[in-house]
Amino acid sequence: MITNFITEKNIILNMKSKTKEKAFNEILDKAGFHKDKKNIILCSLSQRETLGTTGIGRGIAIPHTRTLVLKKLNLFIGISKKGIEYDAMDGKPVHLIFLIIAPPLDEANQYLILLGQIAAISKHLSKSKKYFKVTKPIDLVNLIKETEEQLEDYL
Repeated sequence: MITNFITEKNIILNMKSKTKEKAFNEILDKAGFHKDKKNIILCSLSQRETLGTTGIGRGIAIPHTRTLVLKKLNLFIGISKKGIEYDAMDGKPVHLIFLIIAPPLDEANQYLILLGQIAAISKHLSKSKKYFKVTKPIDLVNLIKETEEQLEDYL
């Protein structure tokens, strides 16, 4: 379940960034990564984006990367009410970012499972847009949990 990887401290409800690169920086700054680790992660995310955009459309992006600088899978979530220029597949701004950073070796394959689960619930979140109404990180966690429970047979 996605909620197993969410912590309230890894959620930004009112992102200020207007571009993809600045959004990555904003999330990693909030996460408190040391400058060297942050730069490695940014480079890895940038390389991943050259393969194709992680902006899946309908206001959602799921940037993801693997890196040696982390020992366990991390999930960060950001919401931008104004939208972020992201080069998404549909050409529209992104409002909800799920940023996944994982170590290269993940024996349980949590990385790919989490990526698939986020993609599945994103369709429902993008339709309802309820994430715009959350006022506290715990509200977003509860919204995601509620959505997961509704889709439990599909996840």
